[in-house]
Amino acid sequence: MDLPEPSLHECEIETGATPDLAAIRRWVRLVLAGARPESVDDALLLVTELVTNAVDHAHGVRALRIRSGEPGQPVRLEIDDPRPDLGVRLCESSSESARGRGLLLVDAISRRWGVTLYDDHKTVWADILV
Repeated sequence: MDLPEPSLHECEIETGATPDLAAIRRWVRLVLAGARPESVDDALLLVTELVTNAVDHAHGVRALRIRSGEPGQPVRLEIDDPRPDLGVRLCESSSESARGRGLLLVDAISRRWGVTLYDDHKTVWADILV
């Protein structure tokens, strides 16, 4: 039996560059056109948080991908950054802090999330139902 290849949409971003979040969000909306509006909103928040974390903590974004498979299956949002040596973990944030809640939001909104390490980069990913 031949299985269809999952759909892959990829956006390459120059490593170290500060990505244009507005342009990335427009691209995500375009890729997810036809999905439920609340799922698109969740995907936009996830991508914003993951890209911001990569810029703030890992010297930028290398690539952004959206992978989708069969209808009803999760869509995977993937962000590559050039720092495989830098871990990713959930942190508690104080109520007075203006920062530190990004991965808590990712954890709360996504179906699941994780990190895949490579020799020269890491991929932080989050799955979401659309």
